[in-house]
Amino acid sequence: MTRIGSVHALLQSGATEEPDRRKASQMKIDNSRRHMLMGAAAFVAAGSVPAMGQGYPSRVIKLVCPFPAGSATDTQARFLAEQIGKVLPQKIIVENRPGASGNLAASSVARSDPDGYTLLLATNSSHAANQHLFKSLPFDPVKDFAPIARLTRNPLVLVVSEASPAKTVEDLLALAKAQPEKLSYGTGNTGSLAAAQLLMTLAQVKMTRVPYQGTPQAITDVLGGRIDVIITDVAVVREFVQTGKLRALGVTTAQRLVTMPGVPTIAEAGIAGYDFAAWSGLYGPAGLDASTVQILNRVFLDAMKGPEADRFFGLVGLERNPGNPAELAAYQAQQSELWGRIIVQTGIEKV
Repeated sequence: MTRIGSVHALLQSGATEEPDRRKASQMKIDNSRRHMLMGAAAFVAAGSVPAMGQGYPSRVIKLVCPFPAGSATDTQARFLAEQIGKVLPQKIIVENRPGASGNLAASSVARSDPDGYTLLLATNSSHAANQHLFKSLPFDPVKDFAPIARLTRNPLVLVVSEASPAKTVEDLLALAKAQPEKLSYGTGNTGSLAAAQLLMTLAQVKMTRVPYQGTPQAITDVLGGRIDVIITDVAVVREFVQTGKLRALGVTTAQRLVTMPGVPTIAEAGIAGYDFAAWSGLYGPAGLDASTVQILNRVFLDAMKGPEADRFFGLVGLERNPGNPAELAAYQAQQSELWGRIIVQTGIEKV
């Protein structure tokens, strides 16, 4: 039974992996993924969760989302919770804790008991970027968490309102060069901030930043003409683009997106080397039992398989990037180093 209708309603309510590895390395990763996913399929086919002695899970699991309802991360969290609820003997509920670019949510999970009943759908914000953006954090993004599963890669798209005179990325940059700092851009998370700063640095233009607690309000202000542009998740703007209320000028990845094949890459506009994507992963507090991690890794990765998942991820524009705990930890380390370089390159000051 499809759930796309409920996802569609969420999208209406308001609201990163480097380029592909060399073929030999990719074959090794693909073989590892196939092994994990085959194990997950067999796990679900058995019809029950492996016993832990403690009978995990014996009560409701809380999945903390660091961004508000209607955001791409929230939409993903609710889809996964719904799918996993069909397999586990207990439900997963989503709790939104937006604020401080994901720090509030991450801090709450870091302080929770490592019993498997409080999880974090983390993004590049809390687990790669924020240590370079904030002078201090109320948690350690490595030591205070147990990596569970690498989940998705999230390409972004640059959009303006239908009333904007900019029809292309080149038009937008020409306007920005003609009137430095007159154009305004919204940021609802560190992904949109870094993507915009990277664009301005490479294109040598200046626009004025307008920060938001979450992406949905920023999009509302683009629609209303209160700000000029935002670089954000495909999921939360795709319907507005399809109906003509927003105009997609460029995507942030090196390749065009399957979900938006007619939208050029920002690099195609002459911004050589521009390639950027956000990402997500599942974490628990440090000290989480290894068998609990194994169960959660299997059910979350399995929830990203099959026709229903194909429809969902195609709809919201997220790229599945499944991985085991070790792969998530390695990916987080690589992404943290990448974000550090981007932040130094763009001159973003710590707050």
